[in-house]
Amino acid sequence: MDRVLVAVLALLLAGCASASKPLAQAALNGDTATVQALLAQGARVNGRGPAGITPLMLASQRGHTETVGALLEAKADVNASRGKPEDGRTALIDAAWGGHTEIVRLLLSRGADANARAESGATALTGAALQGFAVIVDLLLAKGADPNLKAADGRTPLRTGAEVNATNAAGVTALMLAAFGGHADAVTRLLASGADVNVRSRAGATALKAATAKGHTGVAELLRFVGANE
Repeated sequence: MDRVLVAVLALLLAGCASASKPLAQAALNGDTATVQALLAQGARVNGRGPAGITPLMLASQRGHTETVGALLEAKADVNASRGKPEDGRTALIDAAWGGHTEIVRLLLSRGADANARAESGATALTGAALQGFAVIVDLLLAKGADPNLKAADGRTPLRTGAEVNATNAAGVTALMLAAFGGHADAVTRLLASGADVNVRSRAGATALKAATAKGHTGVAELLRFVGANE
């Protein structure tokens, strides 16, 4: 008896009341082969746990890219959101807050709503900007994520933090992230709000360096115009 069949039987014999529970456990563990076997046997790809969590959410949260792909191929609902008390978070929000770049890319390619918002006000862009996941910020903005979408406290994703010049653990500011993504409108808003154009990250990066490295010449010219140093 092969490993996958053993795993499936073990999950089914564990006394699970719901057909979705073994699938959820396999998704949580990133066991793609078992996920596929359970789906082939009729497990509900969009079955929910007690908190409204789907297998796709679990795999996305844990960073299991291959498993996420298998679930999407089986028509998992990419925009399903959690029920109470988990505040409406989606798989994309979970992946973005977890820094799982390839999963974010995959979910967006399958139609994930870049502006989905949890009841708490959290969005994928909020989490990525707050934690300095610049590539994810870029992916989300490219798919139409709104940097002006306000959280429950009235703040916008690119200004999450007490001040416009707030930094994350790597010393990255919202201005650096906006410049990295080539988003001139966001750069302009942040500058108008008092963003310091010459703040350096712990690695020595500046907003100008970020814009230049990505080839965003218009943003780079704007930053130089307001006094950015090389």
